Amino acid sequence: MARNPYANTQMQNFWKESVEKEATARLMSFAKMRGQSRSKPRQLEVFRKKIEDNKPSDALLERLPPISGEPHFNRKKADFNEPLGLDRAMTLPVDAPEMRPVSPVVKNTLYDGFTKEGKGRYTYLQQRYDKIPEQKFAFPTCSSWDYGWRLSDVIKKEDIKKPRYGRNKIVEDTFYTRNGIMSDCNRVF
Repeated sequence: MARNPYANTQMQNFWKESVEKEATARLMSFAKMRGQSRSKPRQLEVFRKKIEDNKPSDALLERLPPISGEPHFNRKKADFNEPLGLDRAMTLPVDAPEMRPVSPVVKNTLYDGFTKEGKGRYTYLQQRYDKIPEQKFAFPTCSSWDYGWRLSDVIKKEDIKKPRYGRNKIVEDTFYTRNGIMSDCNRVF
């Protein structure tokens, strides 16, 4: 059996570095081209010339009745120069902080006393731990936060009760349908 040339560490590191270089180059190119408009194809210029050449005469336009109707829909015009698939994190400036600034009261506890006494850094971290990530961050910083992000919009805190056997069924209550079809399939008899 032939030996796999990609099995040694040196080759794996080479491929890893190549992939990282390519990803970095793509991100740099994207950031560089972000504010610039995309080049328009020549076909649009041809269509524009045809429309201008076939424009009706002013005498014909004067005989037409005036347009008095309001638009039926109040639609937002799409910007086709904007790239698709960008989430809120990509719309923020590059140097935007991930975490929201700490309030001055909480920040002052950081410099008040020592951790051994249960003050200072210890108290600061406890106060920061008491806040949920939605209050500390402007957007989810990792993909695992997407599942619980803005959960308070879907389910009220009063509806969450202490479970009888130590498990919550938040996913079942918020994800599955209410008619009982899907939720009954998950129960073990």
